[in-house]
This record gives sequence, structure tokens and C-alpha cells, in this order.
Amino acid sequence: MEKNWSQLQILTNPENFELVTNALIIQQITGIENLNHDRGLAIYLPSEQLTKDWCHQLQITLNQLGLTDSAYQLQIIANVNMHWGQNWAPYYQPVRISHFMSIIPSWQKDLVQSPYDILMDPQESFGSGEHATTKLCLQALEEVVNHQESLIDVGTGTGILAIAAAKLGVKTLYGYDISDEAIVVAQKNFNLNCPQEKFQVAINSLLDNITNSAEIITANMLEEPIRALIPQLAPHLKAKGHVIISGILETKIATITQLLKQEHLAIIKTSAAQGWGCIIAQKERG
Repeated sequence: MEKNWSQLQILTNPENFELVTNALIIQQITGIENLNHDRGLAIYLPSEQLTKDWCHQLQITLNQLGLTDSAYQLQIIANVNMHWGQNWAPYYQPVRISHFMSIIPSWQKDLVQSPYDILMDPQESFGSGEHATTKLCLQALEEVVNHQESLIDVGTGTGILAIAAAKLGVKTLYGYDISDEAIVVAQKNFNLNCPQEKFQVAINSLLDNITNSAEIITANMLEEPIRALIPQLAPHLKAKGHVIISGILETKIATITQLLKQEHLAIIKTSAAQGWGCIIAQKERG
């Protein structure tokens, strides 16, 4: 039976878009659409999920991030067409990540200029992959990858980090996500970009019951699952292996770095963009 979807419009001024986007991502929403004439932002959720309680929690998050109630208005449109990615396609443009890597819409293959460019197809539940946390992770991967052979991507989502790792030369790639839909999307995107490579992707909660280890572990998730993941990192890292973590607010970097240090992971670098943080750490012990 097909789901009924509703659209939630957050009507606000453009200067608030970044803050609203951050609040939505904290609410685990990544598929975000700009309304015409910059009237605000919109998301799509199954009607049974878009409840008063869900909207109330969003308002709490917005307030915590500093947006007052008078600065925005929530409006719900019931029974809408879910396929927002198709409607948004004309506005989705390439995103430059570094001097040699860009994220390019899958229907604009002619714009590919580098073997490191990544083709992505915006998905209704997973977004385009151009959020600041993704950019930070991709830039960190460029810094870290240096002849490593293996990578585990926890919360793989669109598979974009595994795709980038493959393009940078990593051969053994594992991806895990709790969403069966994410697994399908990640494999599809990987095949689109790296048809000759192998990506072992499976449904799993963090690294629970996983026996594989790798030289690099990436995790672009929210703070709560990252906190749960941190004690699992060292046992799944090979000697001197690296961790790349993002999805945390910039204000939480110090807290997360302390938790990593407690697990004998040395902090190599921290970076931030648009209010979000990224941490590169390295295993201290064999």
C-alpha cells in the first residue's frame, strides 16, 4: 500500500536557511527543498510521521539553535507528490569539494572533468550529498587516504564517502546503515561511479556484531549515534588506523574529541564549516 506524504514548509527569511537546515538535520532529515522565491524551506515525510509532537520537537530544536518563534512559520500541506527530487532536478548544480573533486548531478555527466568527480542522484530521504558535513568528510578523506587498502563507512546513507574512497584508491570497502532503503541507494550510487569496484554494503546498527576491521572508518552521523559508536572504533581499526567523524555541531567538537581520547584515539585535526564540525583521529595502539 502506497504511503501518504505531507509537505512541511518552514517559512522564513533566507538568512535563517542555514540554521533551519541544521535543525532539520538534527531531526534526521536530509532531503530539504528550497521553496520558490526563497520563501523558506520544505521537507517531505509520511503523513503518520509528521505529527504535532514531531513539529513541536523541531520548534524546540530551532529555539535551541537561536531562532525565535516569531522568525518562522510552520505550514503542513497534506497529500503531496513525494517525488521532490524530480522537481528539484533543474536547480541541482555541481558542488566543488576541492580543486579536483566535485559532486555532479547524475544527469549532467558531460560536466565531469576529473576521475575524482562523483555523480549523485538526489534521493527523497537522503538529500544530494552537498551538506557541510559531507564536504568536511570528503575533504578529510583526501587528506587521510594514502595507500590504505580498506575502509568502513558507518551510516553510509548515499554511499558518497565509500565512492570517494574508491576513487582515491581504497580497494576493500564496507558500508553499514540501519535503513534498508539507504543500502539500496548506496549500492546504486556506487555502481554508477565505480562499476568495476566492489562495495560490501549491509543493514547493521553501527558496528554491532561486525568482525571486519579497516585502516579507515568514516561516520557522518548525528551526535547520539556517534557517542554510541566511539567505543566500537578502536577494536575495528587496524594499527595506526584513522577515523573521520562528522555530523556533530561545531560547539560539540571539544566534547567528542575528549571521548575519542578516552578510547586511545589521538586527535589529528579538527575542522568546521557552517556550524558543523569534523574530526580526524588516529589509533594510538596496535
